[in-house]
Amino acid sequence: MVLTAADREELVRMTTTGVHPASVIRRARVLLALDTSAGEIGSQKVIAARLGVSVRRCDWSPSV
Repeated sequence: MVLTAADREELVRMTTTGVHPASVIRRARVLLALDTSAGEIGSQKVIAARLGVSVRRCDWSPSV
């Protein structure tokens, strides 16, 4: 998945400032980890382990 600079900035802001539900912060972190515009990403299994979420949560497809 490729995030635009604006999307990436918004997701980073959501994870670092303000008060947001834990589920929103967790999803933002997953999306940032899956962003290929910043270079190569690890496997979904590695990302899930690093973020402490299930591999299923890191399963991204364009329809999601």
